[in-house]
Amino acid sequence: MIKKYWKIILGILTGIFGILFILSKSNSKKANKAKKKINDNNTTINKLDGKLEEVKKQKVVAKKNAETTKNKINKTKDLKKQPIPKKSKEVKTKKEAVKSAAANIRKRIRK
Repeated sequence: MIKKYWKIILGILTGIFGILFILSKSNSKKANKAKKKINDNNTTINKLDGKLEEVKKQKVVAKKNAETTKNKINKTKDLKKQPIPKKSKEVKTKKEAVKSAAANIRKRIRK
């Protein structure tokens, strides 16, 4: 039959193969966990990239609004510095002045 030393050699070989098999399974589990973490990180990075793009767009819009308000402020400052144009008085002829004065007198008398 089978001699003792062959049994020992076969036992050692099966032990080595068993250990390698167990280690390979644990490594594959670790690899799967690492892959999951990498995928999760990639999805979070993609989400953050989308948020960053939206923030950049909002920043550009805010800058444009700020520029327009600055321009409006500068225009109003320039308008304040300019002298206010005086209204030109209409010069009435003598006949019109007499008629309006007479009309004013009549209004006072009626009251």
